[in-house]
Amino acid sequence: MSDMSDTEDQPTTSEGQFDPKRHAREQHNALERRRRDNIKDMYTSLREVVPDTNGERVQASRAVILKKAIETIEKGHAESAALSAEINQQEAKNAKLREEIARLKAKKEAAAASAKPQ
Repeated sequence: MSDMSDTEDQPTTSEGQFDPKRHAREQHNALERRRRDNIKDMYTSLREVVPDTNGERVQASRAVILKKAIETIEKGHAESAALSAEINQQEAKNAKLREEIARLKAKKEAAAASAKPQ
């Protein structure tokens, strides 16, 4: 195997010498391209999961996609807070009903005890 095959893919100057600056620039460009592609893929994924106001998927600019995502998250937080409040109310109501059941059982037992002949 010749040394020439190892350097064929490397950036070179017009004289055929390896150019480290050009190599660094090409690496940076490749990294930047992958970063942009990753961001683009993430926007696509976000667009697919964020519903529009009509319940359809958002087909819009990145700014609109982010805005809809924020609205969806805020709506979810508000619904979560409302459900938590409802749970707390129901738990308080259940506690009062348990107390009432215990009071009625005690009253029934007292009535049964007083009704027994001695």
